[in-house]
Formats: sequence, C-alpha cells, structure tokens
Amino acid sequence: MEIQAIGARAFSVYIAGEELERRHLDPRSITATQARQIVSDVIRGDGMGAVSLELYPGRHEVLIFVKRSAGEPEFFTFPDLESLLEAVLDGGGDTVASLFYYGGRYILAVWAMDGKRPDGLAEFGTPLYVPGEYLLHLREHGVTVCDGDAVERLRETFGRREREDC
Repeated sequence: MEIQAIGARAFSVYIAGEELERRHLDPRSITATQARQIVSDVIRGDGMGAVSLELYPGRHEVLIFVKRSAGEPEFFTFPDLESLLEAVLDGGGDTVASLFYYGGRYILAVWAMDGKRPDGLAEFGTPLYVPGEYLLHLREHGVTVCDGDAVERLRETFGRREREDC
C-alpha cells in the first residue's frame, strides 16, 4: 500500500494485488464501504472525519483519492423520507453526509466538499442552526441510518427507481 499526500486536505491510497488478496478484496468489485474501511485503517489515529472518496479500480489494483472536508457540517431536518429524497435526488456537488433519525425526523449532517451542496436541501428541508458539536449528540442519542455516504447511497438506491419509471 502506498500513500501520497496531495495538498493539505487530500491524499491517495494505492493498493496492489497482494494487499487486496490479503484483505479478500477483488479490485473490480470493491465497494465504497470497503474503501472507507481501508482509508479508516490508514488514518486510524487521526480520525476519519468527513471525507470524500473517489475509487479507481484496475485489473489488479485500486487507487483511492481521499479529500477531507474543511469546517463543520450544516444540518438539515426533514419531516419524512419523501422530503429527504426530494432534496438529495435534486443533484448537487461533491457532498459527504451522514443521516440520522432523531426525535421523529430525519436529520442530515452535510459537509460540502467542493463548496456546493445539493440545491434541494434548503428547499425541501429545514436548516438547523446548531454548532458542529450537535453531531456528537446525534451519534449518541439518535439512530445512525447512514454514516459518511448518505447522499450517495440514497441516490444509488432511490435514484435508479425513479429513472426506470420515466
């Protein structure tokens, strides 16, 4: 495994065949969850924080680009799953988000990695003006539905179904 810094908030992880075999991973079918685990192992003592991953599988290797967020998350609350889906399926930028269920509503913690967030968040959800430490409260008292890749997972799961219906 080779790790190379790319500026102050990004780095790459190159994993060749033997390392992948040792981890029982196939480079052509590696998932975002498996890549997150590899990255988590790499930065174990430093904490994962909010990161965006770009995965480039090869025939016998995988290259992972990791970009860390700067700053604290924005929080948005949604009364139901339908509103949440309307917001995240709307599109947007390179976003890292964690989804929680707390107090009878869905709460999305969003880190805009490229300075943009999905446009629909403020349209379909209600901004919560709370400090970044609120994330700790949600992790302790709420139900973590999806951690780190919530927008991506919701788009993958529910976005396809909508496109097929058209």
